[in-house]
Amino acid sequence: MISVLTSEPIQVLVLINVILTLSLLFPFVTGVWSMGLPGMMCAGAYAASYLSVAMHTPIYIAIAVGGVAGGLISLPFASLALRIQGINLAIATLAASELLLLFFSHFEPTGSVSGYMGMEFLPVLPIAIIAASIAAVCVWIYCSRLGKAMIAAGVDPLVAECNGVNVRALQLLALALGGVLAGVAGGLYAHYYTFISPANFGFDRLISVLMFLVIGGLTPLGAIAGAVTLSLLPQFVTGFEAWAPAIYAVLLIVVVALLPDGVFRKNRLQELRSIFARSQRSQSAPPIAAKAGASK
Repeated sequence: MISVLTSEPIQVLVLINVILTLSLLFPFVTGVWSMGLPGMMCAGAYAASYLSVAMHTPIYIAIAVGGVAGGLISLPFASLALRIQGINLAIATLAASELLLLFFSHFEPTGSVSGYMGMEFLPVLPIAIIAASIAAVCVWIYCSRLGKAMIAAGVDPLVAECNGVNVRALQLLALALGGVLAGVAGGLYAHYYTFISPANFGFDRLISVLMFLVIGGLTPLGAIAGAVTLSLLPQFVTGFEAWAPAIYAVLLIVVVALLPDGVFRKNRLQELRSIFARSQRSQSAPPIAAKAGASK
């Protein structure tokens, strides 16, 4: 167990998965079921890598530009979100993401299907600092008035509009924020592994991140807990890494059946605190018989 937690590749896997799961959080909270995560991550990874290798841009600036590239790539997904919703939006954004991956598979300046390499290596500590900073910002946004407006837009857009909330603007902002985070995750991934190819940003990555978010719950705590727990779970048993999709599927079925809003849904911590407070009061309260005797 200790060897798993101290393994740098596993630590980086967990940190990048946390950022990716947080990148899906705000679009989903505002009711935008976008499946464009792989394309946004791919755009950020290739933009940061090309700047780092071909333009000799400092590594952190390259990663920041990768985040901007992910945010810009979210604009076509935003245009789709303005026109369609629900399952149609999910399918359309997934198709747009696949088109972007197809583009990089044939784009010669970045190696096409052979991949791209030569990026400067980024150790795990800066990645951890960036991931922790992103998590703190996401928690702050979620707890702010902006986050509450996003939640209202996702729960009931019509009621939110009637109360002065610009639902469309919030949805576009959530998609842009998700694109920036996915682009940063792509840049970090590229500069840790120092090699990328379109195959690194396939449909299986999207499915894993969706599992993290659905099982954890549509809150920052749920996104982080789901990403950390489910990224580490297959690593604790040797040889179970290949069974990760099956493990996730079983957990998803159990959680959807028992906790349809995820393990750490909104107000879950308040519920736990109220249960704890009631138990404390019941332990400190005198028994009924003692009360009766005292009254006599």
